Amino acid sequence: MLLRTTSPASRRLRGFTVVVGAALAAGILSGCSAIDGFLEGSSDEAPRDENGEITEASDADAMSVEIGDCLDIAALENQATFTDLPVMPCDEEHTGEIYAEKDLANGEYPGEKDVTAEADTFCESEFETFVGVPYSESELYFWSFYPTKESWQQEDRTIQCVLESEKPVTESLEGVER
Repeated sequence: MLLRTTSPASRRLRGFTVVVGAALAAGILSGCSAIDGFLEGSSDEAPRDENGEITEASDADAMSVEIGDCLDIAALENQATFTDLPVMPCDEEHTGEIYAEKDLANGEYPGEKDVTAEADTFCESEFETFVGVPYSESELYFWSFYPTKESWQQEDRTIQCVLESEKPVTESLEGVER
């Protein structure tokens, strides 16, 4: 299960918070076997070249996205749940990019409040390194995917940071200094 959250700063700027629980929705609609299949992963990985770069737009399993993958955030705006993410080569028009990730320490699930606080702190600390300007001076936003209590039981420990641009771009957002 992945949850999507905006950072506290971007909530003020954008005026909303989105929380997404893909496996929960799948379980409600299809029963427990859907949750098991989602948490185990699927074969819906994006087509990649020998360097690991996405070669064509596709829907990829949310658990298979990687740092540097570019996303169509606009396609997610009206969705409350998802198991796949719209990915594409970064030279195609897109509005988001995975820019950092971190694995949390093993042990008991720390709780959603602590996990989201850790995600916000980590993603903001990595923002300037990737973008080239501090978050407080940027026109870009960030939010994160993070483990839930249910996905934690399936060994999910990864926080992924997503950079978002309101205006579509056709390149990586790394080093854009805006």
